[in-house]
Amino acid sequence: MKVATFLPLVLAATSTVATSLTRSYDVVRARQVKVQRDLLDVCVGLDVDVEIGSIIRDGKPLILGHVDICLCLSLLPNFCLENTIGQAAALLLGQDGAVDLFQNLINTQQNKQSCKLPAHGHSICSFDWPCGFGCDDGYSPYTAPGAGHPSSCYCAPPHTECNGKCGSYPHGCGSAVPAKRYTKRIESKCAAGKTICGVEGGKGWECVDTFNDKESCGGCMAPSPFGDKFVEGVNCKAIAHLASGSVDCLSGSCVVHACVDGFAPSPSRDSCIPVFQAKARDIPLVGAVAGAAANVVVKPLAAVDALVGVDVAVL
Repeated sequence: MKVATFLPLVLAATSTVATSLTRSYDVVRARQVKVQRDLLDVCVGLDVDVEIGSIIRDGKPLILGHVDICLCLSLLPNFCLENTIGQAAALLLGQDGAVDLFQNLINTQQNKQSCKLPAHGHSICSFDWPCGFGCDDGYSPYTAPGAGHPSSCYCAPPHTECNGKCGSYPHGCGSAVPAKRYTKRIESKCAAGKTICGVEGGKGWECVDTFNDKESCGGCMAPSPFGDKFVEGVNCKAIAHLASGSVDCLSGSCVVHACVDGFAPSPSRDSCIPVFQAKARDIPLVGAVAGAAANVVVKPLAAVDALVGVDVAVL
């Protein structure tokens, strides 16, 4: 056989084998648990005044307050929603602007630390260990011999790993791929735009509009009994400190319109946060407007409105 005739046959056979191997590999890969890679973060213990350079009062940048806390870049969104100084910054600069403010504050600290968050770990920032972490999914912190702190999360004996979880599996570890049996037959019973959700405390199911249902907003409150992938939703009506009938589910997200006295919708409008209470030295701008009282309690919008009535310059 000539080489010119033999070579195409070899290439065709090689292609067929490669395709078969690729398909086999794809099947195996689909059943494997994807290993979570370590995440990077930057953390530091802060004991500083928070200054807003774009707002000038009496010829000086506005000092919003003083923070004495260990903080990481990954924690900033929640910090700006829950901390008094973070809330005040969000009111003046917007949520993104407040996050940028504290991000710059962290990055300019000389003693900041670059932290490697291990798989199955979550940050626990403290002044003596800014890169501290705890372990999730049943895993435990592992400290190498001679080390001062843990460096990873591991599955401690007699537990074993199964599909990204650490625990006791006396009957072995099942496939990571959820069973899809009967799914297509059942889906036809739900109208377009609705999702099959399980029923709390039972094996039943129901069709739910997770984009607009206030009690199952963004997903199901219980997994489907047919093994479908479970996306957990939120009961918007159960949001703490919510005024009666003052919430909607829009495009799968809770939107808060009003809260009970002493609380106001968060900047992201997905929760109710307390109207912030601060000393005059912490928020001098608000203190000046309120007559420099020892303690000032104002609703969030009132704090922003106060900017209009005092002698300040916004750069």
